[in-house]
Amino acid sequence: LYPFLNTVSKNRPFEYLRLTSLGVVGALVKMDDSDVINFLLQTEIIPLCLRIMETGSELSKTVATFIVQKILLDNMGLSYICATAERFYAVSTVLSNMIASLVDQPSIRLLKHIVRCYLRLSDN
Repeated sequence: LYPFLNTVSKNRPFEYLRLTSLGVVGALVKMDDSDVINFLLQTEIIPLCLRIMETGSELSKTVATFIVQKILLDNMGLSYICATAERFYAVSTVLSNMIASLVDQPSIRLLKHIVRCYLRLSDN
């Protein structure tokens, strides 16, 4: 899945591959299983999701943000992201940029996930 998530092409077939791959990861994080979160953290899913959150289509951004949100909701995921200033800054910067871009392209569904990420980050 990761090579498909790592593509930067905006062509429709690549976007569909990216969305399908995100959907698989999204289904995994829906299980609310710490072992799944731990596995995803070890495989560096966060940087991939952050890049998609910055450059993907609205739907890709929404699914990637949902994945980050579910990782943050797990205590291990929150600890991982807040363990270093660089990780925290990377996540908070992407979220901030997304809020700024919502001015031009509003999306209530995306905003909901961004706010939930901020809310969980405030728990640390």
